[in-house]
Amino acid sequence: MDWPPPDASIYRRPSIPGPRARVGEVIPGLHQRGMLTTSAFLVITPHAETGEPSVTVIDSGWRYFHHDRVLSYLRRLGYGPESVSGLISTHFHPDHVGGMARLHRATRAPVAAHRVEAPDLAGEPGRGMPNPVKPKWLRPLMWPLLAPTKPAHVPVAQTLDDGDTLPLLGGATVIHTPGHTPGSISLHFPNEGVLLVADAVQRYQERLTLPSRWFSSDMEAAKESVRKLALLDFEIICFSHFEPMRNGARAALRTLAEYVS
Repeated sequence: MDWPPPDASIYRRPSIPGPRARVGEVIPGLHQRGMLTTSAFLVITPHAETGEPSVTVIDSGWRYFHHDRVLSYLRRLGYGPESVSGLISTHFHPDHVGGMARLHRATRAPVAAHRVEAPDLAGEPGRGMPNPVKPKWLRPLMWPLLAPTKPAHVPVAQTLDDGDTLPLLGGATVIHTPGHTPGSISLHFPNEGVLLVADAVQRYQERLTLPSRWFSSDMEAAKESVRKLALLDFEIICFSHFEPMRNGARAALRTLAEYVS
């Protein structure tokens, strides 16, 4: 059964980051830069030895449209490309890593991705752009639009796996959340009470739903990932295509996990 139920009148149009909803600071040190249909996240962490701020950018947006917006947002915060110490891919879809190569060239920062999708991002032989459109009837319509935005290859300096800890905001845990794509990851910031789910979960007002089956590789894996995320402790959920949920976030995710069990 799909979630939400198709006859549920309580659901309204989702809140999608766009020109009027750029979100900005989620908590001190974590920013969401909404760019029309997607987002990049910027994590600002003081260096352990020098105390100088270091910026990690999570996702880059589309190939031709968004890397410059990430850089302009950095400048608004008072940082230049040289302040970026790392780039992280949440999953290998063009609206998330399309601009990663350009960001890498501008910042010279190392790129990290889950080990399953690192070869795709790096362009290893035999690997290609996975078709993110599941319905066969929709592919002839969508693929001509998506093909020009195929992510350019970029070297991956660090492969991530479930349970890895990154030195971001006192420690961020990598959560492997396959389903939307095989190598999708979420990031849990336990000290800050924040869970960044990227596309593993979608938001409809104060309700949560699974990722779209039209653009996901394995819906059963997506359900298992939701159940996995619901076990974590957090107060705020951040999404790539929606504004953060600050009130009742953990309860909402538990409700979804129970529904898909």
